[in-house]
Amino acid sequence: MSMKKGSLTLKDLAKIVGVSPATASLALAGDPRVNVKTRQMVEEAARRLNYVPNEIGRSLRAKKAETIALIFPNTPHNAFSHPYFVELLEGVTEVLVQNGFYLMVSTAPTEQDEQAAYDKIMMNRRADGIILWPASINDSNISRIVESGFPVVYLGRWHHNDVITVERDDFGGAYLATEHLLQAGRRNVAHITGPLEYQVSIDRLEGYKKALEDYKVLYDPSLVVTGDYTMESGAAAIRELLKRGVSFDGLFSGNDRMAIGAMKALHAAGIRIPEDVAMVGCDNMEMASMTTPALTTIHQSLREIGRVAATKMILLLTGQEVGAKQTTIPAEIVVRESSTSHVKV
Repeated sequence: MSMKKGSLTLKDLAKIVGVSPATASLALAGDPRVNVKTRQMVEEAARRLNYVPNEIGRSLRAKKAETIALIFPNTPHNAFSHPYFVELLEGVTEVLVQNGFYLMVSTAPTEQDEQAAYDKIMMNRRADGIILWPASINDSNISRIVESGFPVVYLGRWHHNDVITVERDDFGGAYLATEHLLQAGRRNVAHITGPLEYQVSIDRLEGYKKALEDYKVLYDPSLVVTGDYTMESGAAAIRELLKRGVSFDGLFSGNDRMAIGAMKALHAAGIRIPEDVAMVGCDNMEMASMTTPALTTIHQSLREIGRVAATKMILLLTGQEVGAKQTTIPAEIVVRESSTSHVKV
């Protein structure tokens, strides 16, 4: 029987030998449940007919999917629309490709969908390990995964040290941003936070407070407004501060999107940046360099976070020494025109 090499299916092979496809599959995997005679018949036929098992069948037998799942839990914004996503993806992919692993991306809009997605990945071994983007601190699914014993690298801070994590220095970044404004002589520095059920928002608020404390400036809660990381919430925060008659000459925004929204609202109110209000954002997204004035912001390399996380995962899966379980990628400030006062003539 002449067959093109590689075109023979498991079903064909089973039919030729006279066994079920399931038995043929187990026989090729060397499963002890199949008697030796049958196994030899199947192996012999496979050799004779140049049967090439397909990747899925082989990976299921080996119980190694050679795939890493990158999971974005339900987040306040669609992960794909966030500029960070691409950078993180590039960092992760670079390492996986070098090591012959595939990448699977999973996003879930609600906690219920999220639980189903995780169960599928873990129970069915769709992936060998999970790189997990932080969810809300109230999300119970996250604890379940991180503590399930399944190989996980968490992209945030975890509350006990045996979990492998890679995180941004959100506290340090916020400290740098606030310090920069204080060093520029600003004394009433407002802060627009992200949603406070996210650790990143809490850490940035804490970094802001610590810088004020170190510079002997009293923390004033009326200068803090909560946003949701969208441009519109940044604009709304400025309108709220102005409506309340709160006086501020500096502004640290929890991300660049809110900073850009805030900038628009300040322009609309005839407030000059940086003369009247000096501004710093956070994320260093591409758009930050294109605003007028260009936005001073905090840079945290998501590409580096992706690379480090993927490297730790490969080491974990190949039984090598992971090294430091917790890694923090430092933040740096990128100074542009929005925070440096022009010389007034």
